[in-house]
Amino acid sequence: MENQLPKPLMLVMSLIQGILLAFIYRSAEEQFWPGNDPVWLMALATFTIAFPLLTLLTITRQNLKASITYILPFTIVISLLAAYVGFQQTPVEYINNSYVVFVFSWTILIASFKALMYIQQLNSGEKITYSSLFKYSWRNAIIFAESLLFTLIFWGILHLGAGLFSVLEINIFKEVLEKDWFVIPTLTFAFGFAIVVFRNITHTVDTIAKILQTLIKFLLPVITIVSIGFLATLPFTGLEKLWGTGSGSLLVLWLQALTLFFVNAVYQEAAHERPYNLIVHRVIFIGVALLPIYTLIASYGLWLRVDQYGLTVSRLWGILTCALLGTFAIGYLIGIIKRKDAWLETLSTVNIRMGLAVLLVMLLINSPVLNFQAISASSQIAMLKEKTIKVDDFDFYYFGQNLGRQGYLQMQQVKEEIGNEHPDKVAVIDRMYTRSSFNKRKYGNKEQDTLADFEKLITYWPNKESFPEDLTVAVFNSATEQVWSTIKDKNYYFISIDMNEDHTPDIVVISEHNYSTTARLWLLEDEKWQSKYMKISNPSKNKFLKSLIEQSEIQVTKPQWQTLNIGDMKLKVQL
Repeated sequence: MENQLPKPLMLVMSLIQGILLAFIYRSAEEQFWPGNDPVWLMALATFTIAFPLLTLLTITRQNLKASITYILPFTIVISLLAAYVGFQQTPVEYINNSYVVFVFSWTILIASFKALMYIQQLNSGEKITYSSLFKYSWRNAIIFAESLLFTLIFWGILHLGAGLFSVLEINIFKEVLEKDWFVIPTLTFAFGFAIVVFRNITHTVDTIAKILQTLIKFLLPVITIVSIGFLATLPFTGLEKLWGTGSGSLLVLWLQALTLFFVNAVYQEAAHERPYNLIVHRVIFIGVALLPIYTLIASYGLWLRVDQYGLTVSRLWGILTCALLGTFAIGYLIGIIKRKDAWLETLSTVNIRMGLAVLLVMLLINSPVLNFQAISASSQIAMLKEKTIKVDDFDFYYFGQNLGRQGYLQMQQVKEEIGNEHPDKVAVIDRMYTRSSFNKRKYGNKEQDTLADFEKLITYWPNKESFPEDLTVAVFNSATEQVWSTIKDKNYYFISIDMNEDHTPDIVVISEHNYSTTARLWLLEDEKWQSKYMKISNPSKNKFLKSLIEQSEIQVTKPQWQTLNIGDMKLKVQL
């Protein structure tokens, strides 16, 4: 293997990859192209990471052209999907849709992992078998993990050296390690170097894989017994206790997934080979045959939640996971029914086909076809329009927190439809889609909060003339004193009323946010405005005081409990 790897090419590729990634990172930090456009940023970053990495894990001197032929189209496809994911983060000034980036990273990692082993199998020129795919998958996973570990240790050693030199007051190494133009190319090159090293000793990698498989061999009977035992007791306990956990479907799916993984890790050689004696083999045989029951249980649990509350992103993930695991389990069950003890002959066929299915699904999740945020938003809005959910009970915050661009688009339509009847809900929506603290830091040089903007958010009672102009300036300065703070996700209420019966109006300023309401009493002391915190009780969780204030539903009530004074000590009752 050693003389088959084009080492200079692989190392040069790693160095170029590191330089390009450093440029992309710097563009994102300094907000120039492509870093200021999430569509191009996601696409170029994905291509720069994926193409060299897949190539490093695949190429030899003999298959260089063939590898590029397979890897390049795949990388272009996932880069186009990355562009779509970047589009889901627009408009960037109002949406920080980190969820789709997280999902994209993991699903594309899985898709690349699947695609890589099929590409390696095609390059070998041999017939595609599950045992070969399994060998490549474990080899790739271990090489990747070992290379990552090597890179982390390498980075730790550099920091150790920099720390030692700092003791001698030589700080140049420490300063260099803080520069992205050095860090990113260095770590990328180290990672590529590690891949070259570990690909040269694949026999050691295969030995590690064998050790892990041996451990799993002992765990499979244990999890099978747990699985069978759980199903045996379920008729006596019922499903209520399972649903009572709040995560019953998730627990069932985890048990099913681990069982399937262990089965595939153990039974991945020739169909006639049996790693256990007959009794243990039969126990596992029964456990595998019963796996579709878990699919039925999880499906029923998911159906109950969807029927009651509609589709959400998490429930869609549950449905997808249940469908994939169920297809595996049913495929194995069909093999057991047809072949009995020889069911392992069908395992290879099922796994090869399902591997391609998983690859396709992981790609589609990042496309308009399976955009979970869009599907979830449509489902929730449909329930609102059909009046399955009342407007007062509708979870507007879910759209702002979990549905990104799709939630933003739907909420703009909802505002138009309910604006006249529910101005309080419109206010909630408007507060959700203001320049977030994250984006204010990022785009603060383009749009700053101004006093004029602040005055548009104020409701005065009884009238604006009751408040001096310097008070408004003082409140504005207090609200914007932090760099990351913003005023546009709040409403402000200025109230002038006698709070202590001294026949002099006192000034109360209320700041109303979607998640909290705060109030302060403002006093002029030594010709300077000072504020004191006021405790709030809001049992009805009112988030739109404007209508009540405009109707003058404002009054002062005496406290039920007065203050007890003992000398200069003051005792107040807190209810």
